[in-house]
Amino acid sequence: MNKLFTLVLIGLLTLSGQVVAQQKPLPPGTVILPLVTLCSPLEPDLGLYQRFGEIGFVEGAATFYIPGNKTVNGELTIYMKPGFDDNTFTVIFKVGPLYCMVASGRNALPAEPKDLNGVGEDM
Repeated sequence: MNKLFTLVLIGLLTLSGQVVAQQKPLPPGTVILPLVTLCSPLEPDLGLYQRFGEIGFVEGAATFYIPGNKTVNGELTIYMKPGFDDNTFTVIFKVGPLYCMVASGRNALPAEPKDLNGVGEDM
């Protein structure tokens, strides 16, 4: 239990150093949903591959909004199983030395094109 408390404390201290004040007010009707994520200093790549066959698919810089009109900057990676056999995916947000699982699931398929009211071209 002390190990878990220490890990959580280190994570909070790490996040507190990377949280910056949000510069723009939120649009009317917008809310910030306070989500809880599982974070660990262990890189997920090998574990996700060994357990689910998932590999990194998309990655990029990302910003998460958190309560208190603040943001946290980090790196987002979406892992997927190649070929859509089991259609599994995992979304990881890396902030400082921690890897946080934002979501995981199944039934991942290519998105269907949406009607953009004449904006852009049909595929």
